[in-house]
Amino acid sequence: MLLTGRPGGDFLTGMRRRWALVEVALDPAEGHEQAGSRPALVVSNEPFNETSGLLTVLPVTSMKERRAVQPWELLLPAAAAGNPLDSIIMPQQVRTISAKRIRRLYGRLSDPALRREVAGKMLLHLGFETLDDLADEP
Repeated sequence: MLLTGRPGGDFLTGMRRRWALVEVALDPAEGHEQAGSRPALVVSNEPFNETSGLLTVLPVTSMKERRAVQPWELLLPAAAAGNPLDSIIMPQQVRTISAKRIRRLYGRLSDPALRREVAGKMLLHLGFETLDDLADEP
């Protein structure tokens, strides 16, 4: 499923956006932020997506031969969400972007186990995997 939208328009209007793998334009970027046009996984909740004009996304990069998946990242196998290649989801690069940055839809992540793994990695990145520990923080 490769739907192409017009730049600057949210062609996903009326569709569930959460768990969609979309191509987004991330420029301009600063420092070590992911940049350019690349796949990203939408993780924000639908009420937010529908009313704000914004989407929270996790950038995705292609799997390179010498690039190891870091403990805070996860492997997205080829075709798991319409992605043509094995890829790496990067929760450490979480961004909230305008829906107008969407360029096309690759597909959807439908595997419940992978969805749970994405959510777990997000909680790990934010330091929320054990909420009881928050009371002990300075």
